[in-house]
This record gives sequence, C-alpha cells and structure tokens, in this order.
Amino acid sequence: MSALPDSKLPFDVLPMTGSIGAEIAGIDLREPLAPPVREALLATFYRYQVIVLRDQPLSPDQHMALSAVFGPCMDLPHIPRVPGYDLLHQVRREPDVTNRRVPGENWHADSTFLPSPPKAVVMRAVDVPAFGGDTIFTSMYAAFEALSDKLKELLSQMKAVHSATKVFGKQSLKQEPLLQLREGLTTDQGDKETVHPVICSHHEARRKHLFVNLTYTQRFDGMTVEESRPLLEYLCSVATRPEFGCRVRWQNDTVVVWDNRSSMHRAVPDFLESFRYLQRTTIAGEAPHA
Repeated sequence: MSALPDSKLPFDVLPMTGSIGAEIAGIDLREPLAPPVREALLATFYRYQVIVLRDQPLSPDQHMALSAVFGPCMDLPHIPRVPGYDLLHQVRREPDVTNRRVPGENWHADSTFLPSPPKAVVMRAVDVPAFGGDTIFTSMYAAFEALSDKLKELLSQMKAVHSATKVFGKQSLKQEPLLQLREGLTTDQGDKETVHPVICSHHEARRKHLFVNLTYTQRFDGMTVEESRPLLEYLCSVATRPEFGCRVRWQNDTVVVWDNRSSMHRAVPDFLESFRYLQRTTIAGEAPHA
C-alpha cells in the first residue's frame, strides 16, 4: 500500500480530529478508479479508519463497484435488503415510528457476534434530514494505547464471548423491537455465541486494538456476566473518550467508509420526526486474531 504523505496523494485529505477520521475531496467515485488511486484510497482508509466523501450521487451498481475496492461484500441477515440487491442493505427510519429508539444508538462494532465479523462498511446517505442523525466514531487503537502496560498484558491473554442476544436473540424480546428481521431469522440464531480475543492485531495495519463493545460482548470467556461487567464497562468507557473520536454529519450523497475492526460507532437518535434513508454494503472480514 502507498506510504505517500497526504500532500502527495491523488486527492485532497482533511483530517477530522487528531485520533480518527478524514474527509477526502477531489475524487469522483462514479468513475472507475485507476489502480494508483485505488491503492491510495485504501492506504488512506487504513490510516484514518473513517473516510468521508461528499457529493457522490452513486447508483446502487456504482455503490457496489466502490465497495469492491475494500473487499468482497457479505450479507447480514438482520438488516433489510435494498429491493433487487442481495448484498446492498438499507437503513431506513420513517417519521411516524412510535419507538423513540433507533438501531445502532449504542456504541458497537457491527456484527461482532459472527465468527468472522465485517471488515468495513460502505454507507451512502440517500435521503437524510437537514440536521440530526449524525454518526459518532471512536478509535479502538487509541483505546488500547491508553491502557496501562499491566492491563494490556492481562487482556492479551483473555478472550470475550459475543452474541446478538440483545439485538435479535432472547434478550431483545424484553423491549420493543428495533429491527424488522428478515424471514427465517430466529432468536436461537441471535443467542449463538462466538469467542474473540480481547486485544486483536489489525490484519492490514498491523496495529493492536481493543475488540469489545457493550452491544455484542456478553462476558469474558471463563467468567460470569457479573464478574465481567466492571472491567467490560471500564474498557468501553476508555474507548468512548471524546478525544478518541470524530463525528460525521450526513448530507445526501455523502459516502462514509469505516473500519469495523479498529473502530466503534453509534447513531445519534435526534431525528425521530424525520425520514432518514441510507444504503450500505458490508465488507467481509477474517476471523480476529491476537
């Protein structure tokens, strides 16, 4: 991958904060990207974890073509599809929904309950409010680096149990549903557990990052939920410090690509009387490793 400084890249890069995120200008994603541009875009993505590109009126097919730059797309069975596309999903909120909560309003990385969680997400705003509905991101590199050496050593020997029980498993039945689940998806699938290292090494960037979240991480392997809760909540409180994050304000035709392994994100639920519609692809990833 390119190691060029931002000033030598074939597009303009404006970092959003000192920890994570960059806006990119001077590139038209509707056109096929030349190999040097693809390489530079990937390198910028791995460096900043979240990249934002404005004024990109992509068709669904162009969206799919862009996604291939970052890897093969995968299906997520708990997210509705865009009609006519098996691997293009929709994030849609009608203005008359009575539930005052929105999917993704809690800090999380997408679908860490899977044995091989997504590598990245490519999302485009199709029709969003003039204000409200921002997405906040935080760097799990920064979270790991903020820990003491002794805690890093301890966590490097630990694994955590992940499941989707709070999203579409048995625990989700305790509250009003947030998702319109696709036909055939069962609570048993939501309760299925998988185990990942607490500290992971990024497959491309070769940097250590924390890999837990309060949405999918249920407990540490070999410990009870009660025993795990204080440490898990502490780690997530470190991860969500304001100095480790950035905030993306959506506009129609904004494209955001984020690294789902080395970051967490959450939707800000301040748009509840407005229609909001985005489309997304999910990039397949490898099983996390220490």
